[in-house]
Amino acid sequence: MKIFMDESGNGNASQPLIVGAVELGDDADEIEEKIRGLHKSLVARNSMSGLGSFEDFRRLGFHSSTNPMEVSIPFLELMREIFFKAYMVVTDRTRITGGAESERIEFMYVKLLSDLLIKHRREPELICYIEQSEGMESIVRRLPNSVARRARKTVGEAMPFPRLNITMVAKDGYMSTAIIDYVMAAVSRWLKADRSTQPADRAYRGFREIEPYISFLYSFEHGRISSRKDLLH
Repeated sequence: MKIFMDESGNGNASQPLIVGAVELGDDADEIEEKIRGLHKSLVARNSMSGLGSFEDFRRLGFHSSTNPMEVSIPFLELMREIFFKAYMVVTDRTRITGGAESERIEFMYVKLLSDLLIKHRREPELICYIEQSEGMESIVRRLPNSVARRARKTVGEAMPFPRLNITMVAKDGYMSTAIIDYVMAAVSRWLKADRSTQPADRAYRGFREIEPYISFLYSFEHGRISSRKDLLH
């Protein structure tokens, strides 16, 4: 089982802090090839040569906050054609207070990964790819033991869990990490729009595009916001 994870809002208090994961399942390698194929076809376009955001895309791949519209629209269209499940935990920092932002992020990674470990407890291994970022190395080293402890505490009994295999990857090292990046960006915009339910609001329309793929979206302040069993529409 392959899981791709990332966090958003780190260091920017105006943004919701989100830790998210995308589960791709058995066709993860095929999806990765499709994403790389799209990247190859887009970088071949000469019409945007010299545009700063496009040159960044050539080097680094797909990233929701920097990709020009000519890149983000085809990527979103590709996302609609593949199957994935998204899991996210979010905070507005009023419930998870104190300490450094990195401590909040680590707490959220442990929470989300322990839930996924329990969910996939019959799997032999959970392979997790986390996008490389400053300060994540020490967190990643602690995660396997911290996640296992939390999972055991949650279930309240001794049981075997999958081996947690975590690898840090660069943006262009495993392009499938861009899926959770785009999902979290849509969720962040919707949360900043006060969870609008008005079709006239672009943030709401963007959220509706990805909501069918959300297995759960959990807020530490407000509980479950959305899930496959509790869609907003």
